[in-house]
Amino acid sequence: MPSGHSQLIWFFVVYFFLFLYLRMHQTNNARCVDLLWRHILSIILLGMALSVSYSRPISEYFLVRDTSLIPNILWFEYTVTRSEARNRQRKLGTKLQ
Repeated sequence: MPSGHSQLIWFFVVYFFLFLYLRMHQTNNARCVDLLWRHILSIILLGMALSVSYSRPISEYFLVRDTSLIPNILWFEYTVTRSEARNRQRKLGTKLQ
């Protein structure tokens, strides 16, 4: 799952791409400088998004912090489910006798 930073920057970049190429679609009277400006801005935004996406797992801060709790959560779910199953079995066992 990508981090919130990566999701936010990719949302911004995709929105800006759509704005640049669909909303500001004026190719009939666009000058070469305007088209060049759009392409350069798109490349810069794409580079920013890729660098944010690449830097998140490299820092290892998010990987260690986010994944260190997963075994604890799985153990909690296992023990709660097991205890609920035992309680249910006890209740059903006493009613049947």
